[in-house]
Amino acid sequence: MKKLLLAAMLLAGLQSVNAQVFSGTQEVEKANKEGLYTSVAIDDKYVKQAWQAELAKYGKVESGKSGAYKVTGANMPTISGDPVMLVSRISSEKGRTKIFLSLGLGDEAYVGATHPKYASAEKILNDFVEVINLQEGVRVEEKNLEDVKDKQTKVIKTGDKLVRAIEDNKREKEKLLKKIEENKVELEKLLTDVEQNKKDQISAGENTNVQLKKVEEAKAKVPKQ
Repeated sequence: MKKLLLAAMLLAGLQSVNAQVFSGTQEVEKANKEGLYTSVAIDDKYVKQAWQAELAKYGKVESGKSGAYKVTGANMPTISGDPVMLVSRISSEKGRTKIFLSLGLGDEAYVGATHPKYASAEKILNDFVEVINLQEGVRVEEKNLEDVKDKQTKVIKTGDKLVRAIEDNKREKEKLLKKIEENKVELEKLLTDVEQNKKDQISAGENTNVQLKKVEEAKAKVPKQ
């Protein structure tokens, strides 16, 4: 819960910071364009994908070099009732992704800081930043989900190994108990054999003494020369 709250706070912070829009100029395909821009702490790969989809709302998007985009005769009712020359560029600066938007209204008139439609143009960027920040939030949570799933998989695998180890231990225990029982039987037989051997030794000794006596008796019967 604390992690989710922290993520929400960080996301809110990103939105409040990244939504700052400034007016300025930007070189787009070797031509300086007047317009407005903002930046976000999101990989330009994702920004470009989302921005092209956003620009497609206003007309056919032409992709140029170095992250340049153009919509000739863009239909933008909030900016002008006439077709708008929309030029844009996505670039990376100081670890952030810059989104530049130039809106030409004819006769080299551009929507700048003092233009009546600047607030409307600014809203386009603000709304876009809000959306891509939310999308980034989804990507972050999806990445976290993948990490959690990976950890879960590892934990499950560890659990499976432990279960197998317990089964192996049980089988080994059964083998040892069986071996102990076999050793017990073998020991009992050995002890019985030892006792029998003692009796056999006594009997053999007695037989030896008897035989020695017989030898002496036999020798005594032989006439002396």
